[in-house]
Amino acid sequence: MKNHHKYLTKRLIDTCLREDLFGIVSQASILHTPLDAAANWDQLKTHQHWLIFSIEEHTLYLPIEAGYYMQHWFYFDEGWLQKYQGKITKQSGYEQWIQLLKVCASEGSQALLEAYLEELQCAESHGLLCDKAYHSQKKKLSHPFSELTPWDEQLLLADQIASYLDHPYYPTARAKFGFNAQDLVKYAPEYSNSFALNWLAVEKSLVTLTSDQPDCWPTMEAAGLPADFALSHVLIPAHPLTFSTLNTLPQGIIKAPNAVLDVVPTLSVRTVVVKNSPETHIKVPLVMRTLGTKNIRLIKPSTIYDGHWFERLLAHLEQTDQRLNGLYFHCDEQHGGHVGEDKTFAYIVRSYPLQHASEKALIPVAALAGLMPDSRLFLEHLAEQYYHGDILQWFTDYVNLLNQTHLTLWLRYGIALESNQQNAILAISREGKMSLAMKDNDAARIWPKQFKPFEEHAPVKLGQLLDQRILVEDEQALAQMYTTITLQLDIAAIVEAMAHAGVATSATLYTIVRRSIENNLDELESAGCNTGFARQHLLEDDFFYAKYLLSSGSLLSKQASGAEDINKFYGKSAPNFLKLTSEKLQKNHIDQLNQYN
Repeated sequence: MKNHHKYLTKRLIDTCLREDLFGIVSQASILHTPLDAAANWDQLKTHQHWLIFSIEEHTLYLPIEAGYYMQHWFYFDEGWLQKYQGKITKQSGYEQWIQLLKVCASEGSQALLEAYLEELQCAESHGLLCDKAYHSQKKKLSHPFSELTPWDEQLLLADQIASYLDHPYYPTARAKFGFNAQDLVKYAPEYSNSFALNWLAVEKSLVTLTSDQPDCWPTMEAAGLPADFALSHVLIPAHPLTFSTLNTLPQGIIKAPNAVLDVVPTLSVRTVVVKNSPETHIKVPLVMRTLGTKNIRLIKPSTIYDGHWFERLLAHLEQTDQRLNGLYFHCDEQHGGHVGEDKTFAYIVRSYPLQHASEKALIPVAALAGLMPDSRLFLEHLAEQYYHGDILQWFTDYVNLLNQTHLTLWLRYGIALESNQQNAILAISREGKMSLAMKDNDAARIWPKQFKPFEEHAPVKLGQLLDQRILVEDEQALAQMYTTITLQLDIAAIVEAMAHAGVATSATLYTIVRRSIENNLDELESAGCNTGFARQHLLEDDFFYAKYLLSSGSLLSKQASGAEDINKFYGKSAPNFLKLTSEKLQKNHIDQLNQYN
């Protein structure tokens, strides 16, 4: 069982270095020889690389290691030295790191750092509970995936496998802030227990329904209300944790006495699967915060409409574009309900089309690097069961699927999807052919200049979008989305997991990725697309954009970061790993980093 305190400390410090938080890298110097001040500490006295950062009366001596993936420097993970008023002490642990950050931070970030310390403590506690859940579920996790029937059991198991793996880049992703230990057992995918939804009866004049409610919806009597309430009210679902906080309700909304309709949590936690109608997933507001204490998991009503807008557009493009045909299918997301603009009284229904879903294994990308009870990665099991064990062919097909889909959407239509590891769903047929199941595309980006030529024949119009942040002014915003989501989260994080597990070298895998991008760009250019910006950004620039989640989501105010959207705040600081096309180049690159100052 891992040391979660040490693990979180390293993740926190590495993220601070990646995001140059409070100038900790850009205003530091790098020393490439052993540090005299480290002579009294065994693990550090011969260490070769040090980041030296001074502010006020404090000087930080941080042992670092060179790297090529997402950042130049990584914390050596053996504590650090701090000089204050002439005295040098060795420090370690995320509590002392937060105290150091407080010295660097402005007054506006002091409270945010205190709140983040609570998030770290929550992540440590939840990490221990996650370990216990994993060990208690080993027998279930060990069942051969391809033998599970029906399809919905496969999807739920894949979600459960994914739930034990942290987000690659946000340090305290393990924290479900607002959940206690009992809540995790009842409502989290790590345990995958079923529970019954609560319900609110809302006067019809107050609620907006985008279409008829599903057949699985309970009656008023089942929810414990008089039957004639159906004449004046409609039922909207509420997660039990959210329901328990609704002590004062607006006029026209009442709590139904009975919890009814058994569901099972998915990886997103706030989206649940209806047990007796497993193609039906219901997304409900949840008083929980993940990926930052600013990121409360309620539902903005505009996302109901914008998500359905993208569903219609993407389904149309799959049918009409030869390059996209057969690469994906989209879930039906036309139904939802909301009470005005209130984020607490809203829901979305997502229906998986059975003609596609029932014939395929559905697997979120978040599950691929999950560690199975036999110490292999989940993706190794998939390659064995669907690809006759040819893991490099599996990886090649996987990367080509993602690139053909997302580069076509970007370069032909000016569309970039926020298809992160949770939303990107692989659909693998019994014959081993891969496609994507798309969902939850309410936070995409569209460049109107690129999209306009196709708008006339599209089933939707740009003017119908409610969240104007979806519309971007230039191609750079599309590059940022593709790079930080598809390339870094969905591809590079999988490469690094495979390399760490010894499945293949990172240089071999990145060569496959680069070749896939080059081939897709060549094909799109031959078809008349302008690929110049993408080639420069993806294949020639020394640095990629990286998403600065910790800065914008937790430690900087919006005023300090300037981020209009905390989930889309970037810095161009991630080394371009696509230039690492051989082990020799990789070694040379790291040697060059040793000269970096």
